[in-house]
Amino acid sequence: MRAAAWNNANTLDVVERPVPQPAAGEVLVRVATVGICGSDLHFYRGEFRGLPGMVPGHEIAGFVEAGDGFAPGAAVAIQPTIACRACAACLRGQAPACARLRLMGISTPGGLQEYLAVPAANVFPLPQGVSPESGALAEPLAVAVRAMNRARIAQGDRVVVLGAGTIGLVTLLLARDIANEIAVTARYPHQRALALALGADAVFEPGSEDLASWAKSNPVDVVFESVGGSASTLSEAVNLVRAGGTVLALGVFTTDVALPAGKLVNQEVHLIGSLVYGHESGQPEFGAAVGKLARYAPQLAQLRTATYGLEEANAAFEHALDKRRGAAKISIEVAR
Repeated sequence: MRAAAWNNANTLDVVERPVPQPAAGEVLVRVATVGICGSDLHFYRGEFRGLPGMVPGHEIAGFVEAGDGFAPGAAVAIQPTIACRACAACLRGQAPACARLRLMGISTPGGLQEYLAVPAANVFPLPQGVSPESGALAEPLAVAVRAMNRARIAQGDRVVVLGAGTIGLVTLLLARDIANEIAVTARYPHQRALALALGADAVFEPGSEDLASWAKSNPVDVVFESVGGSASTLSEAVNLVRAGGTVLALGVFTTDVALPAGKLVNQEVHLIGSLVYGHESGQPEFGAAVGKLARYAPQLAQLRTATYGLEEANAAFEHALDKRRGAAKISIEVAR
């Protein structure tokens, strides 16, 4: 089978690999669509080191090839986190803190290959009528489901979402059902347009005085930080939120950043980290996201910018990097 794997130059080579043989309790999936995530781009840029030979890709959807309990040909989404399910963190529903956590595409082979063998517990049938192209968006949607659960937005809250990449936009999408008013920061015109189309009440330039002034006049209950990297957005989030409000950190940071500790302590700001998904809410958050796909399919379709073939993996990553080309969600079509 064909697979795209990291090389020593931190780009991708299309190579031939044996088709994986599923072990007991595993399902063999023919991969259809893989989305390129912002964390994938950290590897492509060299900010994180991709393991040479490792197959990336963790936003995965495809069709069941073989596996007990699943009909051959069934369209499915793949949860890419594999936790031990036995440690203290797993038992309290905090799978992201599992000491033995594996993530497809980083520590175990990911979706940029024609076939993938995965634990049956990680395979979620797609709702009727939902295509694999939409199914691959279950992964970022699950990140937002967990963010909602951890932030505990109340009906009528005022919310700010810092960043209008895919994670910021799907967070906006879910928050729209609960919040009374939502402001978003967007760096590029297409991000601004998408934020408004998905229900933002106001869109500001990142770090703008206009946003700071707006937040002073309109006390903000919850701020979602979705930028990460080396940005100062976590500090901005603490400064924007009201006394006693909540800051939910979603961005993948590549370095430690400063925080306004005085406000954090003196105004009792709740600062919460959130990583991927677990089941603290009493059900698998990835499964909850899959269940929402049909409802949000029209809005999610607006995020899909372009699709490339597996042989064009490097071109797909380059497009995803270049936001000036209007990139929101770039996908790779693995199955032809």
